[in-house]
Amino acid sequence: MFGNYIKIAIRNILKNRLYALINIVGLSLGFAIYIFGTVLAHYERNHDAMFSKVDRIYTLGSIFSPTANVGVLGSDGVYTAFGPLLKAGIPELEGMSRTLRREYLVSVGADDYYQNIRFADPDLLNIFDLDYIEGDASALTDPSSILLTQSMAAKFFGDGPVLGKEMMLDHKHALHVRAVVKDLPQDTHFNSSVFGTPKFEAVAPLEVLSRAENYDTAGDWNNLSMGDMTYLLVPEGRDKDWLQNQVDSLYAQHYTEEAQKFISATQVRHLRDANTFFWEAIGMPVIQTIQVLGLLVLVIACVNYTNLATAQAMGRGREVGLRRTLGAKQGQLLVQFLTESVTLAFVAMLLAIAMLEMIVPAFNQALDKVLTIDYLAIAPWLLMTTLVVGVVSGGYPAYTITRTKPIEALRDGQKKSGKGKFVRSFMIGTQFAISIFMLATVLVMYFQNQKVKDTAKIFPTDQIFTLQRLDVDGVESRLEALRSELKLLPGVVDVAYSSQVPFNQSNATRKVGPISGDQNSAFSVNQVRIDYSFLKTYDIPLLAGRDVSRDVTMDLFSQDADEANVIVNELAVKKLGFASPQDAIGQSFFDFPDSRAPREYHIVGVVKDQNFLGFHNKVKPFIFYVSNNRYYGSVRVSPVGFEQTIKDIRTTWDRVIPDYPMQSEFLGETFEGVYTIYRSMNQALAVFAFFALFLALIGLFGLAAYMAQIRTKEIGIRRVMGASIPQVVRLLIWQFSRPVVWAVLVALPLSYFGANLYLDFFSDRIGMPVGIILGAGGLAVLAAWGIVAAHAVKIARSNPISALRYE
Repeated sequence: MFGNYIKIAIRNILKNRLYALINIVGLSLGFAIYIFGTVLAHYERNHDAMFSKVDRIYTLGSIFSPTANVGVLGSDGVYTAFGPLLKAGIPELEGMSRTLRREYLVSVGADDYYQNIRFADPDLLNIFDLDYIEGDASALTDPSSILLTQSMAAKFFGDGPVLGKEMMLDHKHALHVRAVVKDLPQDTHFNSSVFGTPKFEAVAPLEVLSRAENYDTAGDWNNLSMGDMTYLLVPEGRDKDWLQNQVDSLYAQHYTEEAQKFISATQVRHLRDANTFFWEAIGMPVIQTIQVLGLLVLVIACVNYTNLATAQAMGRGREVGLRRTLGAKQGQLLVQFLTESVTLAFVAMLLAIAMLEMIVPAFNQALDKVLTIDYLAIAPWLLMTTLVVGVVSGGYPAYTITRTKPIEALRDGQKKSGKGKFVRSFMIGTQFAISIFMLATVLVMYFQNQKVKDTAKIFPTDQIFTLQRLDVDGVESRLEALRSELKLLPGVVDVAYSSQVPFNQSNATRKVGPISGDQNSAFSVNQVRIDYSFLKTYDIPLLAGRDVSRDVTMDLFSQDADEANVIVNELAVKKLGFASPQDAIGQSFFDFPDSRAPREYHIVGVVKDQNFLGFHNKVKPFIFYVSNNRYYGSVRVSPVGFEQTIKDIRTTWDRVIPDYPMQSEFLGETFEGVYTIYRSMNQALAVFAFFALFLALIGLFGLAAYMAQIRTKEIGIRRVMGASIPQVVRLLIWQFSRPVVWAVLVALPLSYFGANLYLDFFSDRIGMPVGIILGAGGLAVLAAWGIVAAHAVKIARSNPISALRYE
């Protein structure tokens, strides 16, 4: 009998090809997006599975206090000095390793390369079991060693054994290759950072960094850079809660009261959470959102099927009545109709799998991922999903038609099409409410992102060519000569040096206040070391006072001096308690050092508030002062002869600093490096919103086509009685528009709430997004009108005589 049900199901699919196609396409899209979203979320949450000790490896991060004002909720690392205290204070740990990332010039023979290196404690190679081609896990115990991945070894030395070969770090420090390991796959947190963290390619002992930078690895209570991580390996039988308790105790012992005001807590995280930490840090549940949106798209697909199947089922009243008259029980008919819906769901699932086979490779290629779908492993889940969707989607229409009494079904036939009208309207409204919510959120995100992009134009992003890594001794001593040569180029407008450029996400701060020694008046200011050309190069306007000058001795900051002249922004003026920029000129404030007397700063200029860090950061108090310790060069170029000017800059660099390759990018590229994250989120949500609205519209298309078909006689009578084509069209459009209109009313407040969750992330945000949300609702209504009108016009223009002969 079950085989007979399947035969009937297939016959009905072939008989109603248009509606079957709409249902299959809708369900297959819903399946594909839901499966892809779920598998992607699982992939992102389950990195690092290749390491055998993954279940016992934890990372230690920091949670910023609400008053820290650093733009993110936390960091994935802790202060470097905390590492040795962890090892000494938790003797049961089987391993502890800190990693610090730096970029250095690496020389092999006459060839120079800029290479990102991870400097780590030796325990790193015991915590993570790498696949060694040469050498072993003792590689980092040699204080002059370096470990390379297979691809890096080939890049530097070509094919063949490389163990023991020498590399020079910044032309000063000799390193020898002590191990070569196979390249780590893409699905490890080492290689998959959304923020562009350099991949795992080279590792050297922390002692190398200590020699190269005179860096105190046991005394650094300042470094909290993203990606500089601390790994802990716990013994068998110990869990996250145990480790958190141990760490909390050490935090209370070793973090000063001042440090605890900035870092409210340290947080233990499982290694599997390292890959998704960025989204946690910025407060956006992106992975969860992908799953929810995928589910919502599937819900819309199911509602589509239910809606159209309910309307179609009313056209099978005589079939049901005849079967009931011949002895079929309601339960048997219910099984038959559910079999039809499950069969259609299986066809849709097969089509969805075919879609995924095209989607996944394209996704991997576009985003450099290695996402795979093991269909054998997830077969039970796919089977259960198909059955649930088939039963849930087909359950209501099956119940509706099979509960009809035989005599009513035989007498009324298709005339019961009005039955379930409220349910159909509710389902249309539900799917459009979800679609409008997604569309409105996409539009708000788009306009907010445009706001961020437009705000960046306060700086001449297209005219600033930045030179990087200028703090190396071999480069720093030749910067003035480089400046002089660059300014002779016809396309160069000006040259400036600084410790930071706009959109560079660095938070170098110090505590200052208007009264020396008064900690109650102290607050944090961001500091940027500049030269005499910086404000001019970046078109940063002065509101009061003057720019820094070579002619004023105190304008050049000295570490040994007790006083210095500085420029501050408007917010710093307000924080210091001055009434206006003019009132602040000539006034002083003080810092709060740990080991020296407070330094007095004299305000010589006030600049306009600008979001120097950009993006999600709030405008912060800034001080600018002249110093010789600078990391970046900013070359302002003329738009005329642009390409030739860049070539001339490179040629000049090679002539002045031939032993160090030039590292550079445009300021616009610095901006894009972070902006692309927000744009990608917007594009991803737009894909979900497009398919949600598309599914809602094709569902409405199918329902409108079917309902217009069964109302052919009614429309013919209306035409004979004098109704015009526009009147008939308006009637049908209004009847189908009512659920869409109430969907708009439901979706608007939800959209407003969802949009504000995103907008709250930005300090410089668009105004009230009511107009944007209303526009999204209007677009959905217009699209629905267009779909219904296409059918309404067709049926209204048919010959009334033909319509009256219908049936």
